[in-house]
Amino acid sequence: MNKINKVAIFGMGKSGKAAVELAKKLNQDLYAVNKGPVDSWYFAEKLENILESCSCYSEDDFAQHFHKMDEIVISPGIPTTHPALKNAVERGVKILSEIEYAYQQTKDIPVIAITGTNGKTTTTTMIAEALKKAGKKVFCGGNIGIPYCDLALSGEKVDYAVIEVSSFQLETIHEFHPEIGLILNVFPNHSERYDDVHDYAKAKFRLLKNMTKDDHLILGLENPYLDDIKNHPAHRDYFQKGDLPKSFKEKFHFAQAKVVGEHNEANFYATYKVLELLKIPGLDQLFQEFINEFPGVAHRLEYVLQYNGLHVYNDAKSTNTLATTTAIKAFNDSKEPLYLILGGKLRNEADKVLPDLIALKDRIARIFTIGDVTKRLASELGADFNVTEAQDLKTVFKIVKSEGLKGNLVFSPAFPSFDQFKNYVDRGEKFKQWAREELV
Repeated sequence: MNKINKVAIFGMGKSGKAAVELAKKLNQDLYAVNKGPVDSWYFAEKLENILESCSCYSEDDFAQHFHKMDEIVISPGIPTTHPALKNAVERGVKILSEIEYAYQQTKDIPVIAITGTNGKTTTTTMIAEALKKAGKKVFCGGNIGIPYCDLALSGEKVDYAVIEVSSFQLETIHEFHPEIGLILNVFPNHSERYDDVHDYAKAKFRLLKNMTKDDHLILGLENPYLDDIKNHPAHRDYFQKGDLPKSFKEKFHFAQAKVVGEHNEANFYATYKVLELLKIPGLDQLFQEFINEFPGVAHRLEYVLQYNGLHVYNDAKSTNTLATTTAIKAFNDSKEPLYLILGGKLRNEADKVLPDLIALKDRIARIFTIGDVTKRLASELGADFNVTEAQDLKTVFKIVKSEGLKGNLVFSPAFPSFDQFKNYVDRGEKFKQWAREELV
């Protein structure tokens, strides 16, 4: 194998910064590249260590040098079609994701990889926590918010690496090889990156690129393109949300579960199948305890507080209408009014929410619209729903408090966060902070 000398890390988000640290550990000739003038990074990104220890360039300044690299590690938000990468792509420079970069240093650790449009973060967390409960040493990272490179940096030896992977990250894998791979579902998403949903599905299916007949796939049937991979040699199990095997439903009970909804039952099922494949001893008793104990994941229909008869939930991870309708359906058994907070940054001019929400019209008492799409959503939904243009979250809380609303207030925005927030985590944390400040 040829030694990799010159490496450019393109994108200084969390995964990019971790890749820089790994490149430093490997003593590679390192170049850090990011949008905007280098002197603006310090204030925006707090990249003191990077700025002090490696060569840093704006993407515009480094565009003429990318083709000289041995490898380019790109952040998920940067496509290989980025103009700055044009010459490098034409000359065949190897472009890889942080997922691939980390895997090349941790190949001896078995990988369980999870992808899908919805539910992947919750399922990733479930698998990791269930394995820990079973006494296994686990690294949990990837698209979930903890860079995979952190494992390589630590040098820690664990039993399993449980890695959430996005379609963006899978576009640029080369050797990444899960022993167990999960594709939970495929629904329309990321229209800003893919021409149609089938292209998006093909990116998800790259998870199988290096899997073999000795590996295992767990596939959700909410995926119209499964025929594309029907001839893959890996062993496979299928599951259907809302129609899980009778044996599973009879074996386990969800009355005491802290997370609700048939989508979470499906996530539990996928988790159970992983532990079953790994031959975890005493699994049935352990897993019932796990169902009763699992607290859920931050920003995924997370219970925040109760105020004068109003129960507040944070589902800030929702960036599409399927995630939002799933959140609404989790309240099927509630007779209380449901107030929905919807909105964020417009992804595509063709995006519409009405077709998915109209079937739930009787369950939604009122919709508050926020963000860039405030007026657009009000116009689209106003004829069928009681809509209030709030513009921002603090205004929602002021209205809720002044009107003394009671029932369930659910923040499940269905749009990306980048109009008013850094990312969905920032959006969710601000939502919880402001709820406590404005309501309590």
